Amino acid sequence: MSWLGELLEQNSSDPRERLELGQQLLSQLQISRLSSDSTLLNDFCDLVVQWLSGSNYKVALLAVEIIDVAIEVSADVISPYLLDRVRALVERLGDSKQSVREAMVQLLAALANTPHCSPQTVLEKISFGLNHRQWLVRIGTMHVIKVVLEHQRRFVEPQIHRMIPSLCHLMVDPNIDVREVAASTLIIIFWHLGENVLSSIRKRQLIPEPKFQMLMTRFNEAQMDGNHVSSNTPTTSQRTGRSSQRSQLPQKPLLTPRSNRGMVGSRKGQLLEEQENSTSVPAWQRASSVPAHKRPLIVSAKGSSSAGSVSDEAFQRAFNEVPKCNVFSSKQLKDQISEACVVLENTDLDWSRRMIALKTLRSVIIGGGLDYSDFSEEVREMQAALLTSVKDLRSQLCREACVTIAFFCERLGLIMVSVIDALMPTLISLMQNSAKVMATSAQLALQYVVKYVCSARLLPHLQTAMSSKSKEIRRNTASLFLMALTLWESRTVEKNMNIFLECIKASINDADPETRRTGRELFMQLDQEYKKQADMLYKALDPSKQRTLPGFVSQSSSSQSIISERDALPISQRNATYVLHKASPSYYSGRSTSDIDPGAVRRVTNRAVRTASKWGGPLQQVNGTPSTTQMRTSAAQRLSSASQKFVSSLRRVPPTPTNYVRSQPGSRSSSPASRFPARIPPRSQMSSRTKIQIDEPEDHASVSSDSFRFETMELATALSCCASSSTTEKKEGLKALFTIISSDKQINTMDLKKIVERLTPLIVEAAHKLLQPLTDTLIALVRRYHEELNDWLNLLIPKLVNKCSTEVLPSNLEKYRIVMEAVRTSFDPEKQLYAVCKFIRDPVRNNVSVKTKHGLLMYLHDLMRGMDSAPSMNQSEVRQAVSKIFQWVDDPKNICLMAISEKVVCDMFHLNASDFTSMLATFPNDLKDRLQTIVRKNSFCLSTGSGINTNEARAGILETTAQINDFVDRRAGLPISSPRVSPQLINGLARSPYDSIPLRRASREDQSGSLSGYVLDPQGFANDPEQQEELITKIGEELSLHNQRSEERQRAMSVLSQITRDNLFSLWDKHFKMIFLLLIETLKDSDENIRRMALKLLKEICYAQASRFNEFAEMALMRVLDACTDESKLVVTAAEECGGVLATHVSSATCRRVLLAIIKSDVGEPKIHIAIKLLTKVIESLSATELELILDEVAPPIVDTYNYVSSSIRKESVVCLVAMIMLVGEEHMAPYLSELNKGKQKLIDVYVKRMKGIFE
Repeated sequence: MSWLGELLEQNSSDPRERLELGQQLLSQLQISRLSSDSTLLNDFCDLVVQWLSGSNYKVALLAVEIIDVAIEVSADVISPYLLDRVRALVERLGDSKQSVREAMVQLLAALANTPHCSPQTVLEKISFGLNHRQWLVRIGTMHVIKVVLEHQRRFVEPQIHRMIPSLCHLMVDPNIDVREVAASTLIIIFWHLGENVLSSIRKRQLIPEPKFQMLMTRFNEAQMDGNHVSSNTPTTSQRTGRSSQRSQLPQKPLLTPRSNRGMVGSRKGQLLEEQENSTSVPAWQRASSVPAHKRPLIVSAKGSSSAGSVSDEAFQRAFNEVPKCNVFSSKQLKDQISEACVVLENTDLDWSRRMIALKTLRSVIIGGGLDYSDFSEEVREMQAALLTSVKDLRSQLCREACVTIAFFCERLGLIMVSVIDALMPTLISLMQNSAKVMATSAQLALQYVVKYVCSARLLPHLQTAMSSKSKEIRRNTASLFLMALTLWESRTVEKNMNIFLECIKASINDADPETRRTGRELFMQLDQEYKKQADMLYKALDPSKQRTLPGFVSQSSSSQSIISERDALPISQRNATYVLHKASPSYYSGRSTSDIDPGAVRRVTNRAVRTASKWGGPLQQVNGTPSTTQMRTSAAQRLSSASQKFVSSLRRVPPTPTNYVRSQPGSRSSSPASRFPARIPPRSQMSSRTKIQIDEPEDHASVSSDSFRFETMELATALSCCASSSTTEKKEGLKALFTIISSDKQINTMDLKKIVERLTPLIVEAAHKLLQPLTDTLIALVRRYHEELNDWLNLLIPKLVNKCSTEVLPSNLEKYRIVMEAVRTSFDPEKQLYAVCKFIRDPVRNNVSVKTKHGLLMYLHDLMRGMDSAPSMNQSEVRQAVSKIFQWVDDPKNICLMAISEKVVCDMFHLNASDFTSMLATFPNDLKDRLQTIVRKNSFCLSTGSGINTNEARAGILETTAQINDFVDRRAGLPISSPRVSPQLINGLARSPYDSIPLRRASREDQSGSLSGYVLDPQGFANDPEQQEELITKIGEELSLHNQRSEERQRAMSVLSQITRDNLFSLWDKHFKMIFLLLIETLKDSDENIRRMALKLLKEICYAQASRFNEFAEMALMRVLDACTDESKLVVTAAEECGGVLATHVSSATCRRVLLAIIKSDVGEPKIHIAIKLLTKVIESLSATELELILDEVAPPIVDTYNYVSSSIRKESVVCLVAMIMLVGEEHMAPYLSELNKGKQKLIDVYVKRMKGIFE
């Protein structure tokens, strides 16, 4: 055994023994080279990585030194093995000891210069560190990039280009140190790679404009200082010794305090580091992401008006200033939270202990608590503790509680809504506290609450605060309303529009000037998003208040109106709106006042300054000074401009400049409208951006190749977001992925494989919020790249079928069915057939539920019905799958698979009869006889149309109901009396015709007379009318016992369902009305399982005997709609499915008449909602010609329901209108849609385009 193997065997978990063993390894490495034995090298690398990952920093430093010496003496042997373990090395960049972090940076930089390795490979391997959850790892990775770039620039330029999007993303990182290092790294990249990188970043808008300007300022100042960055590039050939190689690498501390950090660069000198005690402040010491004159102090100087206030930057730092706490189990998580809450609720304890407890609550999340719980239960436990802490009189404890609340809101989002609901009154009252620390802490905490907990439950508290006597509370509450109006989803805002309008009006009329100014900003935002409501509010204001709103112009005189408009604005707002630069305060220079168009001024202003979203950047500091840091935004929100355009396209089109009022100088209008003031709607940011693109055209055809270097990184960022634990980031990642897939750029095979690997687990775990973007992405991917994704079918189809079979929500089920339809129509049918057969025959993967088995067989059935060509059936996959299917059927648990398995067999026979016959010869005799019997019995199972008989229905609902009741009364021999048939009457009806016939229970029933032992011989039963008569009589007896013998009635309905599905019952002419009436009455049963089974049985009978339902369609639809209001969700789901079958299988004219009557009546929202959904199915079953004839009857009621108060009804109305447009076209629907406002028309257009994209 070699010396290395002997030493490796001495490894121990004791740190002292490791230190001794490490010294022996160092001594031996200095005199001997490493062996080339791969086993020993792997063991050696595993040992040093294990030491690096330990908790003892001395052992970790020793491990780094061992690797360093090993590289020096045996780089050609050890470097490939270290390269495979780079991920573990990068993790140590986040070590708590700075010495370990610095050593790891030097080690990774040295690894880039070794044989069998390259700086390009090292940068590719460490790139994941830029998106690491630990901020120190992100910083360390950037330091490695800087070191490698300084010494290997000409080798790593392509890799650096691919990393630029991630570095730009780190410019808005929550941590200030990360932002600073990202800025210095980008400046070095600008220095080495030239200004083409700057132009590419600006063109792609990878960095917000204010931060980009800051970078430009620092870069220019660095150039003006006259220094340059060292560009000595050591190569492998230059490595004459370890000492010389080390001298070429920077030896300065890499994570120094912020006041001592900085970087300047110029092309004429070397990078210099300023001294700590320098009396002057050089340009590179601006560590903030904004210019120095705009930077606030974290704690203001004594005597200033904002003394003691807290900034958002302080909140962000405090988030991570917590004791280290590693969570390894859910029990440990709950124990730590419980202990902290006990300490916080005990006000007699020392306040410092309670401060530590609050930090502990944050540390459990930072330490990985979210991996063991979603915190929905834990937050309720913390409610009392947080409330006690916020109410504490000690300012430090109150501040820490506010920091904790803000942190939890940022990390948990809507999970915090119940706790925030209880904390809101206390936080609001704190905003007027005389202690600046407490007041500003509460204000910042509320800003985090509004930004991350977007719930309507906050609004009543804010509405109450707007009527407070304290101007501080009213002022800050108005700002919170502005955040909510800007950030929240339009659906939430529209539902609570009355509260928003009332509070905007109150803030505009407030006695406090600052509150009024915020009220005017609220009105501007409302006008951009909800023009109709803004116009209503504008008319409700006094003329004096109307004149103070931005955009108001009096029509009496153009010159005076412009001046009065400008003078009516506060000075701060006037500068922001009209002055382009501080150096030129007047925008009238060289022009007559009467010649100025205020709209043009706005356009020039918008063109010169592209203002980002007001709340997308940093939270505004509550003491009146802007904060230096930006609020955390998800990585997915900065992926690509195309993704943002896709999302923003759903917003309302802003008013056009043609709406502006312009008068001639000194003229007066003679129209009656001149008595009323006119208002100029402010242009939205989107329209300004559009104007910029028009006024400043570019040659888009000649796109620089630099702009394409970011695309691989964008895809990697999107996939990284899809792998996030945050639902919001997953959603945005899917949207960005959809944009990338839908773009003109072709995705290569390797990237397609990465996309498929990321989407496959999402299909299984997709939450309701992710389902829409996931299905859109899947459909786009399948339709465009199906030829390259044939190998994916083996995983895709089973997962989709499993989700479709187990899904409960009808809306989700419909989305999965759309994806399955896209898969079925896009991929090669033969490959799909073999993929499903492989899954069925696989003994490891096919351990699935009965529902999934049924779904797989149904998928096969639908697939083979649509196949034109005849695939080869005599294949091993198909043979084994058929055997497996009948193994399923033989299991008593899978008896429901008999019917669908027979259909699959028939489909195989009719697709390729010769191959199927050859395949039969390979089966055992019993299975062969079974298959032959199935084929002979179902010789009629060719794929044909539905052949629904659409006889014209009776006159109306009352007429049909009276006829059925009359039928029942005549059968019972009673006079016609009540329209409702009693259970006793039905019981008599079911038994009276057969009292004289002895029932042959024998072997088919047990001694109690129930159907539990009923065994059907399918072939004999179908040919024996007497046996059918006996069975249906018994079923009628059971079903007539309402609210009794639930289990027996369920078995009776199961038997009836079986003989209906298998087409074994032939006495429908005689018994259909009786069965129908019994099932209708069963819908009123007290047992929800009975009601659900009755609806399912009605659906199956409608499938099998659709033409018989035409006479009773009105009653069936009315009772099914009644069932849609049931308190049981399972019954409602069954009722919706039954209604969908009725809508597509019975007379469309009858369905349309009944459903429109429901929609026009006032019967409650649930019924109207389901009626619109069923009407959509009726419309989809019509041809374009049929729909054109009835548009006047169908379209107006749906347009009216689009204006309904309930959002669910509005949504279904949009789906119905889109279905009409897809059939008859937009030209035929335009007269009906003209009654809607522009916003609603725009929304319909978006959905129409989306549907066209899906079906193209």
